[in-house]
Amino acid sequence: MNNKRLEKFGIDLSIYGSTSMAIFGISYGLYIGSAAVMLDGFFNIIAFSIALATKWIFWLLQRPEEKNFQFGYRGTLPLLNLSKGLLIAGLCVFAFISAIGAILQGGRELNASWALIYSAIAASVGLFISVMQTHIAKKTGSPIVRVDARNWMINGFISLCVGMAFGIVALIQDTPLSWFVPYADPTLVALLVTIAFPMPVKIILESTKQLLLAAPEANMQKQIHQIIGDVKTKFPCAKHCLRMTQVGEDVYLHLHWLFPPEEKLITIEKVDTIRQKITDTVMQEIPNATLDIIFTQDQQWFGMINPQ
Repeated sequence: MNNKRLEKFGIDLSIYGSTSMAIFGISYGLYIGSAAVMLDGFFNIIAFSIALATKWIFWLLQRPEEKNFQFGYRGTLPLLNLSKGLLIAGLCVFAFISAIGAILQGGRELNASWALIYSAIAASVGLFISVMQTHIAKKTGSPIVRVDARNWMINGFISLCVGMAFGIVALIQDTPLSWFVPYADPTLVALLVTIAFPMPVKIILESTKQLLLAAPEANMQKQIHQIIGDVKTKFPCAKHCLRMTQVGEDVYLHLHWLFPPEEKLITIEKVDTIRQKITDTVMQEIPNATLDIIFTQDQQWFGMINPQ
């Protein structure tokens, strides 16, 4: 199986897994009267929708550049992640309001033993898919499958935590603490939402930055500037100006390189050699980078293009 087919299998695995767990979670949650279980089912509906969109984008990314999309379709990745973040954030807000309302109204009846069974099944499925996708991502180098594997890992551990909480509820049902049992489910929902909410907020902020062509995170900027600074000492350079942005997993670098005025008779061959060595050096450290380099010896033009 080649890498593209293996990557497609990893995406399909996420689609089938999220579909199965969404149906199972919502129906099982309704049956036992657990909002926490139903919330997990609704999260899987979102995961299913995103997985379908991911498969469509995976197909788009295989297409060559065309007249209307001359830089390809990489820009669809942050748009997909932004949609995912907004959906999850909206569901979190709705679930939190619902949980607080249930607590104020005296809680909900809950069969903790039945909920414990769901948690065990959900955790097993989530961790199994995560292990499978992690293996596929390592073999194919796919950023899409790697992110998906991380999401399934988070889902699996959340299910484990929910199972532990329901286990504690089952233990206190016949003790003086039994008064808490009706409040256990909405309290757990509120806690899960509080813990999970920073994740969609982070996705929304990162995706918005990428859609606006903002620079990568500070650590990556520092690394790139250091690489270019080291390269600059090996070749004649009076000034340089580096601009960068990140879209999905791809980093785009735009470098203006001003040769010193005393460098005369610079041949095309020499310029090509310098360009190749700069590109190779950058790609060794950041293999997902695309580098455009413009060489010039015109100080006036360089200053006009790079006023800073």
